[in-house]
Amino acid sequence: MVRGKTQPTVQKVQSVKRGSAKGTPAPSPLQAASRIQGKLLPPSSIPSCCGCGVLVSDDTKALQCDRCVSPHIWKCAECLNLSADVYDHLTSDANVSLRWFCDNCDKAVMDKNYVPSGGQNDKLDQLITVIEKVMDRYENIERKLDNKCDMSDVTKLEERIKLLEDKALKHESDTSHKLDMLNEQLRTSITSCNIERENGISDEEMIKSAVQEEINRKTSEEQDLENRKQNIIIYRVPEKKTDNVSDRKLSDTVFVKDLLDGVFNTKLEDQDIEKIYRLGHWTEDKTRPLLVKFKNYEQKEHVMSNLSNLRQPIDRFKGIGISHDLHPKEREEIKSMVEKAKQEHIANEVDDVGNYRFLVVGKGPRKQVIKHKRKNSSV
Repeated sequence: MVRGKTQPTVQKVQSVKRGSAKGTPAPSPLQAASRIQGKLLPPSSIPSCCGCGVLVSDDTKALQCDRCVSPHIWKCAECLNLSADVYDHLTSDANVSLRWFCDNCDKAVMDKNYVPSGGQNDKLDQLITVIEKVMDRYENIERKLDNKCDMSDVTKLEERIKLLEDKALKHESDTSHKLDMLNEQLRTSITSCNIERENGISDEEMIKSAVQEEINRKTSEEQDLENRKQNIIIYRVPEKKTDNVSDRKLSDTVFVKDLLDGVFNTKLEDQDIEKIYRLGHWTEDKTRPLLVKFKNYEQKEHVMSNLSNLRQPIDRFKGIGISHDLHPKEREEIKSMVEKAKQEHIANEVDDVGNYRFLVVGKGPRKQVIKHKRKNSSV
C-alpha cells in the first residue's frame, strides 16, 4: 500500500490524468460528484486533497481510495510523495497491484480492534443478540434435562417393574398348575362317565348325580360357614410347655378369660365357651393359633367390634391378634382382594408398597380393602 506524508503547504501540481493505484483511470471529481447528485456541481463542491487541502480538479494528479471509492476522498501525488513517473505508471499500468486506502479504510483493514460503523456495527450487534439467545436456550434445555428424571425415581421404577414381572411369572405358573388340575379332573370325569355308561347308567341319571353332588357340596360349604360364625382365632397366645393336654387346655382357658375380662370387659363362665383348642400339632418350638367358639354369636361380635382395645398398654396381652375363623374359600377371596389392591398401589403410587398394611373390612358385598401407613415406614 502506498502512503505519503501530509504537506503543510498547498502546492499546485502539473496537469496529468487522475486515477487510482489499481492502474484503472478514475473519474474526475466533477464526474464522480455528478453521478451521485445527477447533475454537475458548482466549483465550491469540488473535493479537495485530504492531505494538503488543494482542490482536486481535472488537471490535478491525485488518487482515489481503492476501497470505499468515495467521490469526496482524494489525495494528491505530492502528499503521497509520488513522482510524476511513478504516478503515471500507477494509473496507466493495469497490472500494478498496489492500493491506496484512506484513513478509515486503512483502519478497517489493518486494525484488529477497529469497530465498523453504521450497518456493519448493527449486524454485529444482531449476531451477538442471536448468540445470546441460543446460549439461553441451550442452558434452559440443560436445566430441563437435569430435572427430567431423578436417579432414585429410576431405581424405584426398576424395582416396581421387577416386582410386576415376578408377580406375572407367579400368576402364570399358578394358572398353568390350575389348568393341569382341571385337565386331570376332566379326564377323571370322562373316565368315570365312560365307566358308568358301561355299567348301564343313563345320561339323565349322571346329570342328576352331578347336580346332587353340587348341591351337597354347597350345602356342606354353607354348613361349614355357619359352624365358623361364632368362632374367633387368637394368635400369639403363650402355650404352656407340657405334654399334658389337660394342663395346656386349662392354661389356654384361663388366658382367654383374663383377656376378655381385662381388654374387652367381658366376664365369661365356662358354659359361655363351647370349644377352645389349638390349631395344628403341638411342638415345643412353635406357638399355635388358638380357636375359641362362643355359645352366643353376640359375644363374638362384641369382641370383634372392639379390637381397638388390644392397643391398651397391658404388658401381658401385647402382641395378641384376633381374627374371624374363615372358610378356606373366604380366605382365598380376601387374599385375592389384598393382592389386587397391592398391584393397584404399585401401578399408581410412588411410595413403596411395603410401607402399608392392607386390611379387608366389611361383610358380604360390602367388603373392601383399606390400607394403613406403617408407623416406621419411610417415604
